[in-house]
Amino acid sequence: MIPRAFATLAAIVVPLLLTLDAIARLLPDVAWLGPAIAAACALPVVYAARLARGQALLGAALATMAAATSAELSEQLAITSDDEQELAVHDLRDGPLPAGRDGYVVVRGFLRGDWQVDEYRVAHGQRPDQNEQAEAVLVPLLGTNAEVIEVEDGALDRVIVARVAPAQLGNRSLVTLRGRIGPVSPEIVDSLFAVQIDGQGHASVATLRPEAVLLDTLDVPTRGQAITRAALAIGAGLLALALLWLSVPRPDATGG
Repeated sequence: MIPRAFATLAAIVVPLLLTLDAIARLLPDVAWLGPAIAAACALPVVYAARLARGQALLGAALATMAAATSAELSEQLAITSDDEQELAVHDLRDGPLPAGRDGYVVVRGFLRGDWQVDEYRVAHGQRPDQNEQAEAVLVPLLGTNAEVIEVEDGALDRVIVARVAPAQLGNRSLVTLRGRIGPVSPEIVDSLFAVQIDGQGHASVATLRPEAVLLDTLDVPTRGQAITRAALAIGAGLLALALLWLSVPRPDATGG
């Protein structure tokens, strides 16, 4: 019974735990840990399956696949929901995005197309052809359309650099964007933001550079992709459970 308990842990329990937001947020930089735990739980089953070790190894591989596919699954299903009323939208007009928010988010604000950095996809060592349309555009996403934003108490708020398709820049009104939070290089921040002190000219952005994060709207799966990933995770987990359970010999098959 103990090997079958480990089989259930590897194929079902671990992948289910990885779908929980609280667990997934603990493992953003060690995404391999969940699949590694599933594989470790399957090892006792592989050891016990003396008569069907190949089948047990296949089950262990599928359990590892189920765990890897389950990570961020709940976030992806939520961010691709067609019902916007179910989404937790952060309105930048009410304040900056909190420091603890990461992963997939929905943000409402103004795309400031007056300042932008074009992004081209070229091979390493080659220069982009700027006569062609950029693959993506990096622009500030702010809670106001004002040309100059006054800073209260001398503290610079966290700002967002949105990575969007060029076609989205024509909209000057309030927009709601879905995307994934990630890091942005200091050079991009320096190109898009300038800090000014009391009309004395531009201060050194190296010392007064605002904290910035990237909102990548092009790194969001479609609804179909999220559902397909969920189906793969469920199918791999169930098949892994069946293979692992059936690979464990019955007591009468081992003489015990």
